[in-house]
Amino acid sequence: MPLVNLPMVNWDTVVTAATTAVFVTLAVEYLAKPRLEARKERILEDVRLRRDLLTAILDLTLSAAILVHEIPNDASAEVKQSLRQERKRHYERMSLRINELHDNAGRYARAFKEPKRTAVLRYLNCVKGLVLSERTRHRQAEIVHSLGVPVATILEGTLWWPIPYAKAWMKLEGLVADTEMPADPKPTGTPEIGRQPAADERV
Repeated sequence: MPLVNLPMVNWDTVVTAATTAVFVTLAVEYLAKPRLEARKERILEDVRLRRDLLTAILDLTLSAAILVHEIPNDASAEVKQSLRQERKRHYERMSLRINELHDNAGRYARAFKEPKRTAVLRYLNCVKGLVLSERTRHRQAEIVHSLGVPVATILEGTLWWPIPYAKAWMKLEGLVADTEMPADPKPTGTPEIGRQPAADERV
């Protein structure tokens, strides 16, 4: 039987290939993978922050809507008292939420890219200024309620949605500009900020 000539194995090539494979695996495991994991964590954190901010904006808009809703004149005394207590609860809730958001403004802004980052800061500074101003609770709530939709549209929208996006920016800038103007002098009998108005005062 004739002998079959088997090809010679170049063990240098085999060892080199195996060494390269091990080196690449270790490099990915100890160098690239930690950076990828860290980047993944940053992305997930930014997603959570964006989601939490949008949820908070919707919550503030809801509380503001309750504050601007008129108490029916024909409601019973018990119903009117319940509505006033509910308004007080939502005003306190709104104020606490605004303070919490403003205290973490940097974290929320970092989760967005420009120009949305600017919108976040404009919104948070605006609502913080409102609760510190001499405006009545009713007026504060009106502005917070008006800000909700345009800010949410900006943060959720894209440049591929140009008309609503541009209108939202115009609305935001207009509302912020209005709040930066000095408030009207407080007439006699106007409730002081932080004080629960009497039954015949507009909240």
